Amino acid sequence: MSDTVLVAAKTVEGAIGEVLRRRGVPEADARAAACGLVGANLRGVDTHGLSCLPDYAKALDEKRLKATPAMTVERRLPWAATLDADNGLGPVAATRAMELALESADRLGVGAVAVRRSNHFGAAGVYAAMAAERGCVGIVTANASSVCAPFGAAVPLLGTNPLAVAVPAGRYPAFVLDMATSEGSRKKVRKALAEGKTIPSGWALGPDGRPTTDPQAALDGVMLPFGGVKGAGVTLLMDILSGVLTGAEFGGRVLSVMTNQERESGNGHFVLAFKVSAFMPDEEFRARMDEEIARLKALPPAAGFDEVMYPGEREWRIEAERSAKGIPLPRSLVKEVVALGGEGLPAEV
Repeated sequence: MSDTVLVAAKTVEGAIGEVLRRRGVPEADARAAACGLVGANLRGVDTHGLSCLPDYAKALDEKRLKATPAMTVERRLPWAATLDADNGLGPVAATRAMELALESADRLGVGAVAVRRSNHFGAAGVYAAMAAERGCVGIVTANASSVCAPFGAAVPLLGTNPLAVAVPAGRYPAFVLDMATSEGSRKKVRKALAEGKTIPSGWALGPDGRPTTDPQAALDGVMLPFGGVKGAGVTLLMDILSGVLTGAEFGGRVLSVMTNQERESGNGHFVLAFKVSAFMPDEEFRARMDEEIARLKALPPAAGFDEVMYPGEREWRIEAERSAKGIPLPRSLVKEVVALGGEGLPAEV
């Protein structure tokens, strides 16, 4: 028997919504969170999809997350807003932030939202892609709990601080860059540990300050920024945009909603959306994007590669397949979600 089972996206979305509603999350917020998590699974980012739900449910059960936060919006300028998420679900805060940014972009050509008092939100690319669907360039940043050492340091200060950028195209799928600014994500390290696998060299230092491929040593030690000193600078920039600028926690003070029992996690997000039509007609921009992508796709592949791909292309293919055939989910995870009240999932797996 396979270790995975295929489940339709709508079924997974419904199960997530039911688990959250049982814990007091309002219908609209439950739908937004479910859409955010399933969006990650559809794009193949399984570490940031349904697998987050048990931790979210536990945090709600223990009142470390607010099921019914009183999110508030403050505006200093017509195109900019600050969203206080009131320690609510991260996917709800990120969805609301991008919706606010897009409302401003529709009226003014640009919208930016700084989010404070939020939590882990899943995959940043899901929210950036919302902008590309509306003819905008979308940029999403976030900070996270301190597991990543700045360049030259042996102790953590920064998170795996994701960056996502989505750009619409014409006949090609949108360009969607979605990445942790650490060499690898902690979620992938935990996945490797659970599966008894090693992690790539260069991802982490162990407790002794030396490079390691042992996922447990990595969890006990520190993650490393991608790209050496340049990547460390980008990781720090994500903390500045997501934490310093937004009024959220920063500089090592963000906690993990998955594990902390001390106080609010204090995550921050920064969301920006601007209309490409502010610079040239939308059709002209999309044609130019298609030419850019076509030129890249026409390049001869290097040894070991079948084709040249661009950010977002692989995820688009996975989403197309999973939308048609279902999302492959570990049977153990399905059982766990069913036990949490996830109705609609196959009870016997």
